[in-house]
Amino acid sequence: MLYTVKEVAEKTGLTPYTIRYYLKEGLFPSIERDSNGTRLFRDVDIETFYMIECMKKCGMRISEIRQYMGWLAEGDKNIDKCLSMFQEKQRVLSEEMTKLKECIDAVDYKVWYYQTAKEAGTLSIHEKAAPENIPDNMRKIRSRMKDVQRMTT
Repeated sequence: MLYTVKEVAEKTGLTPYTIRYYLKEGLFPSIERDSNGTRLFRDVDIETFYMIECMKKCGMRISEIRQYMGWLAEGDKNIDKCLSMFQEKQRVLSEEMTKLKECIDAVDYKVWYYQTAKEAGTLSIHEKAAPENIPDNMRKIRSRMKDVQRMTT
């Protein structure tokens, strides 16, 4: 099936402006046109838009995506380059996920901390709390936070 820019926008949630920007940036070097000059996209192009959006969300620049699209256009000789690119991105994202998990844990702890303080009507509830009265997952996060504090003092 073939789709116009407007139809691609409806299918992907991208704006026609974004689609045209990607075209201008050379991310779709071989899009065909009909006799009126209207660009026509295929189902595989819809999948490519999804992949481009994912690549952007994981921090890849348009120039990197353009390079990747060029490798794809050249075929099988670039399998190793494509694999290497995505393995590196996978490594970087895994490191970022680890850091984000630590941030989520810290925020979860603070939410718990302030919720229990609010219920008690005082922040001093935590000073008086016996360790066994602190949920296990919060105790672990609190311990990690205190370990970091000790390392920096």
